[in-house]
Amino acid sequence: MSDFEHSGVKISEQRQQTIIDEWNNRPSSPPSLKEMVQLAFPDVEEKYQDGRSKYGKCVKAFLASRDIKAKPSHEYVGRTDVQLTDSMKEFILNNGHAMTDQDIARIIFEDNTLTNLHKETRLITEFKQEQGISQSSLLPANSNPVPLEEYKPPRTINLIISRINKYVLDGIDKDKVTSAQRKDMESLIGYLHTYRFLHHISNFESQIDRDLYESSFIRYTYDKSDLTQEEVDQYIVLSGEVVIASNIQRRVERLQQHLDASAEDTEGRRIAMALVESISTAQTEYNQCVNRQQKLLESLKEKRSDRLKKQISNNASILNLVEMWKEEESRKKMIQLAEMRKEVVKDEIKNLGTMDEVKARIMGISEDEVLNG
Repeated sequence: MSDFEHSGVKISEQRQQTIIDEWNNRPSSPPSLKEMVQLAFPDVEEKYQDGRSKYGKCVKAFLASRDIKAKPSHEYVGRTDVQLTDSMKEFILNNGHAMTDQDIARIIFEDNTLTNLHKETRLITEFKQEQGISQSSLLPANSNPVPLEEYKPPRTINLIISRINKYVLDGIDKDKVTSAQRKDMESLIGYLHTYRFLHHISNFESQIDRDLYESSFIRYTYDKSDLTQEEVDQYIVLSGEVVIASNIQRRVERLQQHLDASAEDTEGRRIAMALVESISTAQTEYNQCVNRQQKLLESLKEKRSDRLKKQISNNASILNLVEMWKEEESRKKMIQLAEMRKEVVKDEIKNLGTMDEVKARIMGISEDEVLNG
């Protein structure tokens, strides 16, 4: 076995054997591509130890030459040993119409990290479909209608005024728009067309969440034309946290309703304990979310306040310079006028002197006669 080379990157014979041994020793849970890159190139920087780097491409080429296909490190591998017990099915039959599949999965499997992508949740979804269990109005699927069309941000001043006034009480009078307000609105149109904002708002699966997200972002930014790109990104994150907090609150309310309705038998008490734990976890998540919002707001306010102070200071310096210039200009004009007046007086004095001489001559008296008698 010789060194394997791809695009100028080499894998030594020893590293090749290490990769193959690791693959063969883990048939039930094969190593990911990133793990393979780390085995082949342990000395390179961590940021280059993934499938997108030249080292990752070299490892992929080597694996392909051996008919081996490694999974990406971010790829989710579902469990194959998950099954619904009779007690779990009974719980689903009793509560499936009033709880989301994710909430049910977290309770009956006693795992608060489960999401809609996990095998456990999908099993519950399939079982409810088989049993014909429909969801009630308690669930956000009915209270939060799915958006019917792609989100399109406003592009004109009139449309942005309508959108602002939708969320801000006494927002903007379209007949009395100042130049500063127009500048703010033009900036807001730009913020709403940011790719990250459009990507984020398009991910919401309910119209209520989408409206809440948009309203939060507009209320935070509609009167701020001086935001940097970094601050716009922070306001996008902050608006997302508002939606997350709202969803957590709804989840707590649903769980509390089910806790109040729990039976008093052994099975009911076990479920009640799981519900209490889920409520506690959700409340902790909510508090953490609120804290993140407060820290983000404080950070944004502090940054903008410092920038405005600096701007005011700079403007004050410019005004002082203007005043000084004006004073100097006025002073020069006064000096110039004084000099002109002095020249005029001097000329008049000369004229008067010349007039006396003319008068003396008219009277027949010369300068010599006056002086010598």
